[in-house]
Amino acid sequence: MPFKLNDELDKLVDTLARQANMERWCHRLLSTLHHMLDLTYLTLLVEHEGQSKVLASWMGNEEFKYYLHPLPLSNYNGVPADLLLESKQSRKAVSAQSATPFKAIWTEQTGDWRRVIFPIIMHEKVVAYLYAETPIPERLDDNLKAFERVLLLIASDISVHMLREEALTHNISRRSVEAELEVRNYSLREYLSLLKQLHEVTLALAESNDLDCLYRTAIELGRQKLGIDRLAIFLTDMQQYTMQGTYGTDPQGNVVSRRTFVNDIPDHPLVHEALSRKDVVVVKENAPLYYGTQQVGTGWNAMISMWNSDNCIGWIAADNLISQRSLTDHQKEIMKLFGAALGQQIVIKQSHEALTKLNAELEQRVHLRTQELQQTNKALEDANRRLEAWSMQDGLTGVANRRFFDLTLKRYWQVAKRKQLPLSIIILDVDHFKSFNDTYGHQRGDVCLKQVAVTLDNIVNRYEKAVFSRYGGEEFVCLVPEMDAETLRLLAEEMLDAVNQLKIPHSGTRQGVISISMGLYSRMPTENIQEEVLLAGADQGLYLAKQGGRNQYFQWDENQYA
Repeated sequence: MPFKLNDELDKLVDTLARQANMERWCHRLLSTLHHMLDLTYLTLLVEHEGQSKVLASWMGNEEFKYYLHPLPLSNYNGVPADLLLESKQSRKAVSAQSATPFKAIWTEQTGDWRRVIFPIIMHEKVVAYLYAETPIPERLDDNLKAFERVLLLIASDISVHMLREEALTHNISRRSVEAELEVRNYSLREYLSLLKQLHEVTLALAESNDLDCLYRTAIELGRQKLGIDRLAIFLTDMQQYTMQGTYGTDPQGNVVSRRTFVNDIPDHPLVHEALSRKDVVVVKENAPLYYGTQQVGTGWNAMISMWNSDNCIGWIAADNLISQRSLTDHQKEIMKLFGAALGQQIVIKQSHEALTKLNAELEQRVHLRTQELQQTNKALEDANRRLEAWSMQDGLTGVANRRFFDLTLKRYWQVAKRKQLPLSIIILDVDHFKSFNDTYGHQRGDVCLKQVAVTLDNIVNRYEKAVFSRYGGEEFVCLVPEMDAETLRLLAEEMLDAVNQLKIPHSGTRQGVISISMGLYSRMPTENIQEEVLLAGADQGLYLAKQGGRNQYFQWDENQYA
């Protein structure tokens, strides 16, 4: 989620206004931007005697420098000249990427560094530049608009400082300087007030429920809080080159609906200029003022276009029909910000309404398909469950198969290792089964295996979480969690006796009936061994049980046979 610092940056402006001198002003500005926006290196340049000179700097180790007499760039190594030149020519913020800070003087750290220089403009004149470098530009990007607003506000302070310098240099009279300062301070306070009002308007626009509410709210609050006599919002269809009204203001200042007003976009220089330029308030003085297509007076007429990327979606028209007050530079700037905010909300609301309509259509289509899909899905789920069960079941005996055992062994081993509990295993083999098949035939051999498997599976199922599986051929395996060696021997004896009690005839054994041999092994898992150790131990036990004469079990102990 983006980290917004609008309020903190607004407080910065108030804090700067209380600084005792320019050095403290610069220190508070650069240190605050460093900590708030993760800007590692900062340089404040002022336009002084027709040149850009360094007034203050901030380095990553929190070293602050202030130059009482601004330093020429030729004596300063912290700002790339090409980036500054590009910003001067474009009068816009310019950025570049680099693997290191500029000339790598301040740090040897490498990475993806952002270099950016911002012009600080007052009354369309660049009074200063702020250069910054950072390897983590996300916080600056998230708060760019608030940051640029701060730059607009501090332009007056910098201008005042430079004016003081000019007064000292050229012996300007104290009274003239103080009068100019008072005018500029008043202008700054007016602008701050308008910015706060615009912030409230922007929040209200964002809370509008739909487009109709958005248009009406914009007109009402634009008049109430931004000091504009009359406002109207028009939407454009650039393909048809037509305009449509939304809400506007009548000659008496009342908010009225103008939805029925549809016309071709007028062939007028003011309109052409406004619809061809982004982020520019186009103003014509002593212009005819209209209500609809009827002229109702004369005054200044202003237009600010609204855009969705490169597509003009409409414009805001404003005038001073009622009060005849002149339009200040600060009001023009506020109108530009107001137009950008309203245009953004129009795009958001239009997209939301289009999406809502599309969703309703999709929901209807989905509803029609859902009933069909539910039946199909249910059939698939049933089939998948059967397939899953079959994939884990031995086709001959009906007990779990080797795949199921392998998956269960890995899972049980991890649980036993985490809880530090024993895990036990029995591997068993039907004695002399090959000779049984040779003597009685494979069909009876299959019946024999199934009888043995079902009998032993019934015994094992009495133990919680125990698993009995066919391991391959006439070999079976039993996995029992949380069972110690002594209990495992009792289970083995029960299984051995149960097979003998089946009394399946087998002339190839000493006792004349089918019997089994078993290898037992219990182990507490540790970090440095795998589950294969469990199988290997039980296999050793099975080997010794067969070597000892079959029809018995042997419990393997790695300590005893180490």
